[in-house]
Amino acid sequence: MRLPFLLAAGVFNALAQSDPGVLLRQTFESETGGWQALGPEATVSVARVPSDTGRQHNRTNALAIRYQILPKQVSGAYLPALPAFAHMQSLRFWARSDYDTAIGVVLAEKTPGGGRYTAWAWSPANTWQEIDLAPGDFIANDGPQDPVDADGKLDLDALQNLALIDLGQFFAAAPQEGPVPVAIDRPSGAHTLLIDDFELLSKPLPAAPKGQPAGAIDRFDRGFLQWITLGGMKLRRAAESPLGEPALEASYEQTEGTLQVLVRRIGAAASGPGMSHARRITFDLASLHEAVLVVSLEMKNPGAPNGPRFHMTVYPPGNREVFHVDLKLADFDGPGNLDPAKIKTLALTDITAGAGGVGQANTIWIGNLAMPEQAPR
Repeated sequence: MRLPFLLAAGVFNALAQSDPGVLLRQTFESETGGWQALGPEATVSVARVPSDTGRQHNRTNALAIRYQILPKQVSGAYLPALPAFAHMQSLRFWARSDYDTAIGVVLAEKTPGGGRYTAWAWSPANTWQEIDLAPGDFIANDGPQDPVDADGKLDLDALQNLALIDLGQFFAAAPQEGPVPVAIDRPSGAHTLLIDDFELLSKPLPAAPKGQPAGAIDRFDRGFLQWITLGGMKLRRAAESPLGEPALEASYEQTEGTLQVLVRRIGAAASGPGMSHARRITFDLASLHEAVLVVSLEMKNPGAPNGPRFHMTVYPPGNREVFHVDLKLADFDGPGNLDPAKIKTLALTDITAGAGGVGQANTIWIGNLAMPEQAPR
């Protein structure tokens, strides 16, 4: 069982000499590169890439992660940590799922004393997309079953492995009934996630362009979305939008009695002590039709399934008109005080039909999300 690890280490050493920016590169043309199956029904293998997938690079094979979505089981694949992980400043890979879902990239530290950190990427069905992540995109898992990190920070030199999982497995396990009637897609059966051109890099992601607003969280300038939906929505990254800038595009039915929810985690680079002085949350918004949207901010509550939530409502006018949202954190309604350093997630929920509006097919665009410190002059 040590042979894949020795091969991967050899690749790491060869690349370190030939290209100082690449710590590890795996193309999966002939072998799995040390990846191992995670879960009782999961397998990993080299598979030929379908010829009709709109692929933007020239590889003929990819890593195929095949798994079953089963109750109370988490399946995927993992790569045991190599020396390259300690020097990683970014990672990137291509991914293609066979249905609309969210991919979780998990960095697990050695235990005891280490935690687990996860980044999200939305994966549209049968679509190749490049995913690039920085350490700041990974957020500590703090649920009831998660280990507590002794020093409270991601330590790349203490990693045990990197795992790729289908977050749809958690959606399938969500309770059938709850206090809020949220639309939830519940996948089942056998699925395949294809991975290719996996790289660990010693160089960071490209710097933000000059003029980016203070407290910027998401400019939608990467090739993928870090937002997810539990169900009832079609998501895509729109390079062009009514906002005149890259945006998240979400299409859905406004239905009374069922709420469609968009969620984004607030990354380590945005939350924490560096955001303790944030006073507002701002973003650009456009809607095909008039809508009533609830903006929710959830605070961290380690060891519990959920944290305290704070809410405000916004009313985009429709007709794709650009609507700039600028909300004071002090004005959010919720239990106690909203501490910006402890914000965990941002959620947007369309309640138009339940608020007396006309339920119909709608599309919204979201761009330029930020949490500035001060009000504009």
